[in-house]
Amino acid sequence: MKIIKRQILFFAIIAFVAACTPPATPGPDPEITLTPAPVLTETPTNTPEPALIHVDSCGADPWDGNPDSDAIQQCVDLASSGDTVLFTSGTDLPNYQGYLIDKTIFLVANRAKNNLTFTATDPGNRPLLQATDDLKGYVVSVVSRSRVPNYGEVDDITLSHLQIDGNRDNRVCNGQDNIGNGLDDNWGTWLTTECPNPGNGLCDPGTLSMCAASDLGDLDQDYLGNPSAWSTGFVVDDLLIANTECATALTLCAADSTIRNTTIDIAGDHVHQPGCSQTDPDEVSGAWSDGITFEGPGHTITGNTIYDASDVGIVFFGGKDTVISNNTIEARPGNNGMFAAIAIHPWGWGDVSGLEITGNLVTNNASTSCGGIHAGINIGTHMWGGACRGYADLVSVGNPNACSAEPPQPFGTQCLQGEPCQVWAHVAAGETLSLRDNHVGGAQVNYLIEGLDLAGTLEETGNISTAPRLTDWKTDANCGMGGVNDSWAAIDFAAHHPSIPGWTDQRIHCEY
Repeated sequence: MKIIKRQILFFAIIAFVAACTPPATPGPDPEITLTPAPVLTETPTNTPEPALIHVDSCGADPWDGNPDSDAIQQCVDLASSGDTVLFTSGTDLPNYQGYLIDKTIFLVANRAKNNLTFTATDPGNRPLLQATDDLKGYVVSVVSRSRVPNYGEVDDITLSHLQIDGNRDNRVCNGQDNIGNGLDDNWGTWLTTECPNPGNGLCDPGTLSMCAASDLGDLDQDYLGNPSAWSTGFVVDDLLIANTECATALTLCAADSTIRNTTIDIAGDHVHQPGCSQTDPDEVSGAWSDGITFEGPGHTITGNTIYDASDVGIVFFGGKDTVISNNTIEARPGNNGMFAAIAIHPWGWGDVSGLEITGNLVTNNASTSCGGIHAGINIGTHMWGGACRGYADLVSVGNPNACSAEPPQPFGTQCLQGEPCQVWAHVAAGETLSLRDNHVGGAQVNYLIEGLDLAGTLEETGNISTAPRLTDWKTDANCGMGGVNDSWAAIDFAAHHPSIPGWTDQRIHCEY
């Protein structure tokens, strides 16, 4: 708007000067020597034209049964900023096997790059990137954070029209020792510097990691003012992400990025009740997975479809001015379920001012005893054991060095970095959180607000709740909040901290 106003002012000044300047006397002034204007020539540049790089040119072959990671990585490493990397389409063609990924593909592996596109030769027929049984870690990762120290300068990376399969049937998250350590499971990566210690979530056997730079020291979330500390401009468009083993099907750590029109089909195993059959028989209990896990300000998550995520369908770890709109999330019949379909859990950036959750459809069709969606749309972290953290980030909001079943509202108080804190989702004074025109059906609690530090305004309108019903989530027996003994049935709208007129005031400090 400022640029437009300046342009209008500029042209107005030109018009005013033209109107007020007397016409020039025809003919040259005899006392002025006219000098020919210099001829301007364009200075040549050495900037190359953007290239199309086909991974098959490096030896990748989606028609044979050989691993393709080394060849794909070779072509990806050849790409410069502005280039496009192509994968051969063919999932609808006979004898097409797809690219077999036995080593994580790092889209930016050696130096910071930007404005890269990874896509299909035929957008209407997605290429397949298939995890092999022995793949350690993610199938695709946006950047090697150990090799690219300035990865905040990795911006504008687009993935479109691809199919990425995590091979849930044959990969294992934790193994028989129930630890992700790479001994009897698929934790790790081929880059030893990337995963020096077990427990690094970026080395879990997930599917697509778009996790780059997000500045956990920036209280203002000022990605425009400090661009080198934030990755921006990531786009995930029209992907099919299937059969995620655990952790997350798609994770995003950045700012001002978009995930749209993407389908996630099965992620992890929700089953945790004794006597219930696992949907992934080779996995011990606890191999849960989100559909989409993301953090940071200015994002748009829209038009996506998620089936049978096992942890949370779409979970947001905090940030301002983000939109979650027109997504479809379903737990299908069987022992499928989720702790929440859409969850606002700002363990990181506590300030979620400007957040919009609009036009989403959540449906639970799963088992009432061995699955189901616990909370349809959940705003606030207190469902998760009261949101008591032993180690807090600087940018988190809450009650420092405290944990109670009935905590006082923090009114924007920042947690102390590295110290215990009871975390809240904060909406600043003068700001708004919008919950509009969503439809949730069949969850045990269709809408749950608990742990919302509302200094500003909650805009809640047009939300539809249908047929809440019991799931495998009954009481807080497993939550560990000392002295708390709550229970609940099926509820349309529940709110506690704060209570909301017309909603059921029910404390639910339990994710199980």
